[in-house]
Amino acid sequence: MSGIAGILHLSGAPPLRDEAQQLSTGVAHRGRDDKGWFADGPAVLVHRRQAGGGAEAPEPRVNAARVLLLDARCYQPGGNAALAAAWDRDGLDGLRTINADFALASWDRRSKVLSLARDPLGTRPLYWVRKGDKVAFCSEIHPLLGLSWVSRAVALDHVAEYLSFRYVHAPRTLLQDVQAVPPGHVVRIDASGVRTDRWHRPRWAPPGSRIDEADAAGMVDASLRESVRRRLEGPGPVSVLLSGGLDSSAILFHARELGASPGAVTLAFDGDPADETAFAARIAKVMDVQHQVVRVDGSALVDDLWEVTRQFGQPLPSAAAVLQNRLMAELRSDARVVLSGDGGDEVLGGRGMNVLAARLRRNRLLGHLPGPLRRMGRGVAEKAGLTDLAASSNQFGRDRSIGGSRVFHSAERVELLRDPGLVRPGIRRTVLDPFYQEVDTDPINAVLHAWQRGWLPEDSLLRGDRTAAWNGLEVRYPMLDTELVAAARSLPGSAKVVAQGMGFQTKWPLRVSMAQRLPKQVLNRPKRSLPNPLGTWLRGAGRGFLLETVETLANDPAGIFLPATVRRLSDEHLSGKANHGLKLWTLALFIVWKRSIAG
Repeated sequence: MSGIAGILHLSGAPPLRDEAQQLSTGVAHRGRDDKGWFADGPAVLVHRRQAGGGAEAPEPRVNAARVLLLDARCYQPGGNAALAAAWDRDGLDGLRTINADFALASWDRRSKVLSLARDPLGTRPLYWVRKGDKVAFCSEIHPLLGLSWVSRAVALDHVAEYLSFRYVHAPRTLLQDVQAVPPGHVVRIDASGVRTDRWHRPRWAPPGSRIDEADAAGMVDASLRESVRRRLEGPGPVSVLLSGGLDSSAILFHARELGASPGAVTLAFDGDPADETAFAARIAKVMDVQHQVVRVDGSALVDDLWEVTRQFGQPLPSAAAVLQNRLMAELRSDARVVLSGDGGDEVLGGRGMNVLAARLRRNRLLGHLPGPLRRMGRGVAEKAGLTDLAASSNQFGRDRSIGGSRVFHSAERVELLRDPGLVRPGIRRTVLDPFYQEVDTDPINAVLHAWQRGWLPEDSLLRGDRTAAWNGLEVRYPMLDTELVAAARSLPGSAKVVAQGMGFQTKWPLRVSMAQRLPKQVLNRPKRSLPNPLGTWLRGAGRGFLLETVETLANDPAGIFLPATVRRLSDEHLSGKANHGLKLWTLALFIVWKRSIAG
């Protein structure tokens, strides 16, 4: 784990060292063990590093041609030195051969070009600002807001996207001046302007592909074991975030088979009706590892909400981020590296994909009809509002705009937003269509690609990075190993989500490989994410927080939301007339963030 940042003046006087020092201080929590500094002409670049063991080159990495800053963990022989060598030798082509989690910044000392790049899945963040001839970049948003020339103004054009998804997608943020480097992209900045290019183009199984079940299971199993082995390397204790579900249990199994003895930790939220600590405890007992349960009560949500939001520099993607921060804080004294099961659903076809497969099966019933009848049936379904049946089978995810949460629909945004110009009725298609256009594969895999391009980096990985970094930990994702992801993408969707009786079973290759290794109760239960207290908590212990938040929203001097609509949502929720928990949390997290950046 590292923090990288820098300031460039593409013309005029060199950057102020005090401003660069402010950025360095802002990312100090990402690397408490070492700090580096480069200042020459138009560039001042800073690096903070958390020691990872072994002989590591000083950062920044400087030679006659360039200065390179890495926030990275390379899983190949040579570690980060291999990543640096690949960049020096082959540039973007070199990145395509590297198995690593990374964000990098490279300043070409001869051509005066700054290059900012992220790994294909976006495990490490990177943000940038350009105002005139001033450029700044940073691992996190909040240090950038400390620069006097960076505005804290909200990007109102992106509010509709936030209200629909609960986050906005890179390169956009909710700040007018700040942009994010998209995963798998490179941003090049010089005196002539800014250019953004995709350097990573994933290969998915072509439509109609088939594979033997045993071959698919063997491929996934071997890739996962090797991924876990790579992520166990290095000094210091390791803990596995054990949910009691399939992904984290498989990671813990392989770690034990490889001879490691990691700790296992489970988060529990008091009052959670779906507490799964018993499942996690059983897995820990079967694997013969020490198991810790971190229990958090509801007061932590309010107590920590402001500080965690400031860490993020943007609205929290969910209240679960506060709980996850408490979990990481508890691990500080017990571990330096945390293995997370995040990514398994998006890579292997997990949560919710059984429901999607059932919807696809119903849709395809019309596809068996002769052409004229099929077209007529689609037309009738569209007029009747049966949108699943009206969608194209081959483009089901795109036609249904599947990808990430659906919080406020277009008509609901009309009722919520004071300015009708901010509603943006087609925002989901605008955001998601480019993701679907990037691939030519079957409908299941196309949806997984959209989830990998959206939810995964903007929600799960963002939460993991920020909460681990703030607590001096490094989080690693065995399910997101480059080789494992490539293997999973080579499988058709029908090999991941398999018909079983009247329904469908998800993550089939992993279930097959783990069938003789895990208790059946774990093998066949759906994976849950971190406890995400929404409606129930707001009606109980969080009632005061909700009412206070509603009044803040209603009296917001910027006047983004209509007070009557906000109060109606709150009243209906508190009375039990409707469950608006997700909507109210989305609004609450937005206003907490907005107030946190007010300065």
